[in-house]
Amino acid sequence: MRVGLVPGVWSYGLGSVSTVLAVYEAVRRAGHTPVLFASPHFRPVLDRLGVPAVAIPGPAQASYPDDPGTVLRLDDLLSRSAYADRDLVETVLAAQLRAFRAHRVQVLFHDYDLTTVVAGALSGIPVVSPVTWPDHRLFGRGSAGWAPLDTRALAAFRPALRRSRAPEPASLSEVLFDWSTRLVYPLTPELDPLVARHSTGEYVGQLTAAALDRHVAAGPTDWPRPGRTGVLAYTSGPPMDADWYYRHCLRAFEGSTVDVLIAAGRPDAVPPRVSPAGNVQLWPLLPLRDLFGRASALLCHGGRGTLASAVHAGVPLLVFPGDDPEREYFADMLARQGLAANCGPADWRPERLRELVAQAATVRSARTAAVAAVPPRAGPGGPARVVSIMQELTADPVRLLSRAS
Repeated sequence: MRVGLVPGVWSYGLGSVSTVLAVYEAVRRAGHTPVLFASPHFRPVLDRLGVPAVAIPGPAQASYPDDPGTVLRLDDLLSRSAYADRDLVETVLAAQLRAFRAHRVQVLFHDYDLTTVVAGALSGIPVVSPVTWPDHRLFGRGSAGWAPLDTRALAAFRPALRRSRAPEPASLSEVLFDWSTRLVYPLTPELDPLVARHSTGEYVGQLTAAALDRHVAAGPTDWPRPGRTGVLAYTSGPPMDADWYYRHCLRAFEGSTVDVLIAAGRPDAVPPRVSPAGNVQLWPLLPLRDLFGRASALLCHGGRGTLASAVHAGVPLLVFPGDDPEREYFADMLARQGLAANCGPADWRPERLRELVAQAATVRSARTAAVAAVPPRAGPGGPARVVSIMQELTADPVRLLSRAS
């Protein structure tokens, strides 16, 4: 089986790379052939990880929109991204169709790369789509905050969509949900219990690449020191970036019995920064999964992979989603279930941050026991389950009908 894997052209963070590489690794372990297709802004990360990729067009860099808005809808966000450029959409789509054909791709997996969904539909290649954005065709309709969709990205896709025999979709969310062959939810039901109410898919749990752990520093071996509370932090981009976390943790915990280990969410080759008292440290990207067992709490921005991993490990969460609507949604869902504190700007105050960490530390042992008591899930989960779905699709003797005209 030859599997094409595509991190999102518009995506900007390591989360998209990790999701796709997790399946890439599982495909190889199962004895199949993975082929990674990536746009230019992913090259530095992939080169450092030693992962080969077929180049496809895309932006030289992809940053998060300055004004993501407050609505939880995919079309609104994509309309503030590179996907609003019709020429780019047509260029990427044409390149993908050629590349998928040249590499004899039999099934596709992507991370919110809408051109991949369309290319698969037009060429008759089954597409497995991970769905983590809480945007469903029925989500939010009729609510007080409902507003018309931003259709700039949809307009950029119109020429390609009209080449299909399918009814013309009213949104890119509809394309993702209806044009994908199978949907998987790479999270736990606690993170988004609503997604399964509005679509037909399967919760497969976290998709995190081992390659990220193998190619980053292991971190300090003595963290936290005996008799101290270990606080792990994972940073995002500006304004709450690595420097922001370091400054605020320094004010709250410098010289205390709390050992803070901050992991910058980027694989920069820079030396660690250690506070004068030695108990607040800032490192480049670290293998979080190896550190969760030592942490009494996790401070983070609320990325889906980080949250899913922490919930799985039973680590109490202090989530600072900022103005990001997706992260705010996940933080709110977990807070309602007592699995996280959904934090705001006032919670960065030193006295409040100390209070939140103390509360998290008191529930850590109970949370660990609760996680240990959960019986293991029957059958394969995570990336292995995604591969088994791909095998089912490619083994089906009934050829999937192409949407191509």
